[in-house]
Amino acid sequence: MATKTSGLTPRAYAQLRDEIVQGLLQQGEPLYEIHLAERLGMSRTPIREAMKLLTREGYLEELPSRGYAVPRRSLDDLREFFELREVLEASATRYAALRATAAEIAELERLCNRYEREKDHEKWVQIGHDFHNVLIRAAKNSRLQTMLDSLNAQIVLSRRTVAKADPVRRQAAVRDHREIFEAVKARDEVRAQALAAEHVRRSYETTLRAHAPAAFANQKAA
Repeated sequence: MATKTSGLTPRAYAQLRDEIVQGLLQQGEPLYEIHLAERLGMSRTPIREAMKLLTREGYLEELPSRGYAVPRRSLDDLREFFELREVLEASATRYAALRATAAEIAELERLCNRYEREKDHEKWVQIGHDFHNVLIRAAKNSRLQTMLDSLNAQIVLSRRTVAKADPVRRQAAVRDHREIFEAVKARDEVRAQALAAEHVRRSYETTLRAHAPAAFANQKAA
């Protein structure tokens, strides 16, 4: 029985995590073990274990009523996410410049070319994610990759309301990706790290403008 339960926990974890990331479970909506167990067709034990894992990783928060909920993100949460992403992703990009294989550099160039040509917004966004994933993988640091995977999933949750990039921001993102690629290809780790940090700061600005334009304006005026 223990083996069966332990095998169901990863399945419950993966399904609930996907539902959270895809927005199928709404922020603030109470979630209870018994209801999820019935819906997913398994006992409460793997559901409980999966929800504890998701809580530790920040996907869920525990409620006083003994249930769970997808947490509502504040502007402070966004700031903390992006400050941490800036440090980690800039470091990963630096290591990618030092350690990327020829195949990884070729893949980055292919993604850059596709990123510049793609017209469909959803596909364009996915190509951007793929570019960053290759960079992070090329850093050859599994712990750093695990931290960034979790962090970026949290940012995806917080960015659902971000509007489509306007032509100016789209061109800025395209330029950032191309410049980061060229720095990695040239093995210029200092420039690659600086460019990646600047790119994350620009992404944070776009996110903040979408969530709270007035707050962003006040911040800029200060």
